[in-house]
Amino acid sequence: MAIRQKLSQLTHWWNIVKELSPRQVEQELLTPFRIALVGQPDRTEAVWRVLTEGASPTVLQTASEYVKRFTSPPNEEFDFVLACDVLEVPQDAVEAVVDHFHKHEFPLVALARVLPGTRTLVVNRIIEDVATLNAGLAMLSAVPSVFPLLGLLAPPAALADMVVLTKNQLMMVLRVAAAFGKAPDWKQRLPELSSVLGAAFGWRAVARQLVGLVPGGVGMVVKGMVAYAGTLTVGRAVAWFYATGQAPGTAERARLYQQAWEEAREKSKEWRQP
Repeated sequence: MAIRQKLSQLTHWWNIVKELSPRQVEQELLTPFRIALVGQPDRTEAVWRVLTEGASPTVLQTASEYVKRFTSPPNEEFDFVLACDVLEVPQDAVEAVVDHFHKHEFPLVALARVLPGTRTLVVNRIIEDVATLNAGLAMLSAVPSVFPLLGLLAPPAALADMVVLTKNQLMMVLRVAAAFGKAPDWKQRLPELSSVLGAAFGWRAVARQLVGLVPGGVGMVVKGMVAYAGTLTVGRAVAWFYATGQAPGTAERARLYQQAWEEAREKSKEWRQP
């Protein structure tokens, strides 16, 4: 029975996956950027080491083409000029770089590919963005059930269902894999992630059953919480897999679930505000 259920899950994922193309993620990975590190040589060197921590010789060569160091503001055009001397510690450069490119809607996986020191923060931002998007879609899809007359006005495209949420999560999986240096190829990714995704999607399905127990507008918020927590769980389980080489065990899954739900509870306070 368990084998049949797992095969059914894989078939369901594959049917959705066939409609998704990794080409978008491949293009994002190769998006060029230019960063100037400006300051005293010892400071720019320290920031360079932080940004490229864990890089292979090949990646270091690529990074040196994307990131340049100067002792004074450059006359050339750069996507971001980082004043290294004003940083309290070199590690602050990671957040400064990721924040800047995130604010300008730049594909963050490109940063993680060239600057592996940004990987952890990039992955966290990717997961958070998709979790927030899915929460919004889930709450939008709940509007007609809470306010029936709005169902006549809402366009069908606005009524998010689990297929849409799952597609968003699977694209998130590709981006997380890419951030860890893995090829965004479904044939390679799904077999190695089947146990990770199975556990995460299974939890989300159970959590959805709770939504019907909560009436009215609160139910709409709870649907958002379930989508948010479920997406966080999927993303973090995948990130755990690529960081450690193993799927999270029972204790770690429980921790991921609990943490995601607590964060969703905090996030829902914003959604309840008028």
